[in-house]
Amino acid sequence: MDLQTVLRRAPDSRYRRVQDEGVVIRQSTAEALVVNELGARLLDLIDGQTPIEDLVDRLEAEYEVERSRLETDVLAYLAELQRIGLVTAKDD
Repeated sequence: MDLQTVLRRAPDSRYRRVQDEGVVIRQSTAEALVVNELGARLLDLIDGQTPIEDLVDRLEAEYEVERSRLETDVLAYLAELQRIGLVTAKDD
């Protein structure tokens, strides 16, 4: 995964915002994951068409954070979501 990767949410996952957090439910395993405000905003932006770099651009405009740190954190977070099956690369 790199900044040019396009992600989509896994077809067996459902995502909802609850106030400033997000809740992701993976139906096939009946698992739930609660994410913080930034994680929820990132999930809001994943649309199966937009490269990660553009997602980082949007987040950088919305949050006060250094670009290099944001890129590192977003890639690590998305890699973890991919590892547990909540997002997949568009070409997978």
